[in-house]
Amino acid sequence: MMVCQSAFAYDYYVNGIYYRKVTHQLPGGGCGETTLIVVNNDDPNTYSGDMVVPESETINGETYRVTYIGSEAFLGCVNLTSVTLPNTIVNIGFHAFANCNLLTSLDIPAGIVQINSNAFSYCENLDYIYIHATEPFFLWDDAFSEINDHVHIVVPCNCIEAFEAAEEWEGIQLYDDCGHMGVGEAVTSTTNVFPNPASETLTIEAQGLVTIVDEMGRVARTLFVDNKQTVDLQGLSSGVYFVKAGNAVKKIFVR
Repeated sequence: MMVCQSAFAYDYYVNGIYYRKVTHQLPGGGCGETTLIVVNNDDPNTYSGDMVVPESETINGETYRVTYIGSEAFLGCVNLTSVTLPNTIVNIGFHAFANCNLLTSLDIPAGIVQINSNAFSYCENLDYIYIHATEPFFLWDDAFSEINDHVHIVVPCNCIEAFEAAEEWEGIQLYDDCGHMGVGEAVTSTTNVFPNPASETLTIEAQGLVTIVDEMGRVARTLFVDNKQTVDLQGLSSGVYFVKAGNAVKKIFVR
C-alpha cells in the first residue's frame, strides 16, 4: 500500500474503534483518496465482544471510507466474539485476526482484494469463513496458517472451480453455499431429516453446507454435514423451519 503521508499508531478513536488515516498514492504520482485503516492502541486486548466496523466515519466534518483492516488490528483479542466487516474493506493485513480464539465465523466482503500472511492464524474456534467475492483475489499462501485442518472456507455458489484454478488458492479445501465441496468431491444427492416433528434434536443426512431457516428466512443454524449429523435444537422457538442442503429444501416442524 502506497501512501502520501506517515502516521502514528492511530489518529482517531471513534465509536470504540481506533483508526489510522492514510492518503493513497496514485499510480502516476500525486495523492488520491484519503481513507481509514482499522488499527489497535498497542494493547492485545483492544477489542472485545461483538464488533461492527462501519463503511465510513465522519471526523471533523470530513467523511472517510473504512477500507483496510490493519496488520495486527485484532491480534490477540481473546475476548472478541464477532466482527462484522463492511463492503468497503479491500485488504486484511498481516496477523489481523490472529489468536482471536472466540471467533467462530467471519464474513469476508465482496470487494476484498487481498488477505495477507497469517491473517487468521491460531484462531482455534474459527469454523467458517464466508467469502462473498465471486472471483479469486490475492491470498498469501499462509493466510489460513494453523487453521486449515478445521476451518470451512465457503465461496459463492458455483465459484469453486474459479478459486481452485487460482495459484494462490491451490491446496485449500473449499465449499460453496450451494452445498458443494471442491477438489472433485462427490456430493450426496439425497437429503433426509428426521424426526419430523422434532423437539430436542434433528438428524440430517446430507453432504456439505446445510442451513436451517425460519419462516421469515432468518438463519437459525449453519453447519457442514458429512453424510449424517445430529443437531441440537435447543434455543429454537416452536414453529415451521426449512432445512436447505444444496438444491434440496425440507420443511420441518419444531415443537
